[in-house]
Amino acid sequence: MTSEKNPNIHKLAKKSGMAESASFIAILERAMTDDEAEFVLALPATFAELAEKFGMEVKAAEEKVLGLAQRGLLSRNPDKLSPEKFQFTSIPAILHDNILSSHPQYIPEDMPKLWMKLYRGDNWWKDIGGFYEFFQDPILRVIPAEKSLPIEQELMPCESITEIIEANRDLITIRNCCCRVGADNCHHPRDVCMQFKGRAEFDLYRGSGRKVSADEAFTIALEAVGAGLVPNVTNISLTDNLEFICFCCACACMVLDPGLRTGSLPKIMSPSRFEAEINLDKCNGCKYCVSRCQFGAIDMKPVPGHDVIKAVLDPEKCYGCGVCELSCIPGAIKMVEERPRDFIPEGVKNEEILHF
Repeated sequence: MTSEKNPNIHKLAKKSGMAESASFIAILERAMTDDEAEFVLALPATFAELAEKFGMEVKAAEEKVLGLAQRGLLSRNPDKLSPEKFQFTSIPAILHDNILSSHPQYIPEDMPKLWMKLYRGDNWWKDIGGFYEFFQDPILRVIPAEKSLPIEQELMPCESITEIIEANRDLITIRNCCCRVGADNCHHPRDVCMQFKGRAEFDLYRGSGRKVSADEAFTIALEAVGAGLVPNVTNISLTDNLEFICFCCACACMVLDPGLRTGSLPKIMSPSRFEAEINLDKCNGCKYCVSRCQFGAIDMKPVPGHDVIKAVLDPEKCYGCGVCELSCIPGAIKMVEERPRDFIPEGVKNEEILHF
């Protein structure tokens, strides 16, 4: 593939390891002009350095950086928002997340279809699944829907949606789920992606998210798990370092879908400390839990001594989210504590990939 047309965009594609992907280059060409790509290639740099390099006013350089960030073309440093810390995201999956989590006015109408062409048509999902194989430790962890747990169950702050929101009540933002914006096969709610700390600051800076109160965040979380979405966070026990709660589904999530299809999900996502337990005597065979489980952990099977097929759990596939318990009308499912508190590590390797 030649780089005679839009040479700077081709340089960005090469930097992303996608120089031979016509679909990815089409995404970049739709996302920016070649002149803008040249500007992006000059980062990281101060506004003054950019102004000098491109013969523009410092204020104009600052506004250009903001404009590119609003469109999801620049990522931020987890510590502070400074011009030296803005740069192009060379990891395609994170670029996907940045672009499609932007405010709708900054997303070209055909952009989701271009990403889906790469994901499905070019089998990019296989590459994403293969990328997870290099992780040394899971960087994400499922946290349980608290209403699915027994009333007397004690939780660590890092595994409690309530405690995480409460710890961040001063700054919480909500934005559209980038995966569901890009998908055309998902009915789950979009406006549920919850950000805290530096991620929330960056959301506000580029206008991709809206600030909400802790009470509204609690309501959104309840509605998300009620819709069957799986809450997950960074796989660490240090609550002060948690920057988001994602609510994911297997039909759209670019972690769950490729992870499940390639078998690499355990490399990036850790289960909660809990596991579903099914009382076969109470199960009426309605199959609702099967359709609600995002991990394919429940099947309907004949069970000796019972006239109807029953829900049977594969514990190896259960990630302990509690969605099935919330879905079980006859009350045949309960969540039990399966793993000790020290199952959740203080920190994980590869955590820096989450800071964008």
